[in-house]
Amino acid sequence: MTTTITHISLAIAILLYASASMLFYAEVARRASPETGWHRWAPALLGTAAATHLVYVLLASVVAKICPVHSVHFFLSIASLLATTVYLLARRRFRVRALGIIVAPIGLVLILGTHFLGTASPARRLPASFIGLHVFANLIGDALFLLAFGAAVMYLLQDRRLKSKRGLDGARLPPLEALDRATHRFLLAGFPLLTLGVISGSVWSARLELGAPDVVLRTVFGYATWLLIAGVLLLRVVAGWRGRKAAYGTVVGFACAVIVLVIYLVRPAFREGAPLLGG
Repeated sequence: MTTTITHISLAIAILLYASASMLFYAEVARRASPETGWHRWAPALLGTAAATHLVYVLLASVVAKICPVHSVHFFLSIASLLATTVYLLARRRFRVRALGIIVAPIGLVLILGTHFLGTASPARRLPASFIGLHVFANLIGDALFLLAFGAAVMYLLQDRRLKSKRGLDGARLPPLEALDRATHRFLLAGFPLLTLGVISGSVWSARLELGAPDVVLRTVFGYATWLLIAGVLLLRVVAGWRGRKAAYGTVVGFACAVIVLVIYLVRPAFREGAPLLGG
């Protein structure tokens, strides 16, 4: 009975986190008013998800003994709950509502990581369809980030040419505003796929406990990619990041994604290794 309740609380928390993530993303992508329409339900869904997450952690760790309390993922899960609580309390006072685009997906990733740490073994194989979804999300996401990277590099080149008063000489590049808009739109299109890659990759998060160097590096740079792209999108809303700042952030984020791909490609010996986390 306890195990059943534990699994139900997990499923509800995942659903709520996913719903809140989509609402926060839609709000940022469409620049909708946070106080009108269905976007206003995002904080409530996130708060309910955190409460259900806490119920799951208590049941799984203390009652059902599914999730080992001493694990890294357990403490990250608790840290996520605390961060969500602080965010919900401070979002109005400090006008950081858009930060939900980072907080909600992190909660989703960590609750999945906590669950699979306790229930999956490193040798477990998942359905080919699941792995295919993970690979598809990462490939399409990386393709969109490649386009964003290209637009960002063109922006920086054009900006430098204009500052040196050579904007009309040689090759003609698109206007800065058009390049900045293209970079932003490619990032917006790729971010949900990157998030899906991170979430599906969290199924293999237990392998991080084994300390395999390639898995650790891919995990670190995969999450770094996600955080950098999320940061660029978030700061565009809350701090007006556009132009060079957004372009530089995009370039650094794409560099992290490239590092993940390189690590994956140069370690063929790890044929049964974890998939890319977000890259």
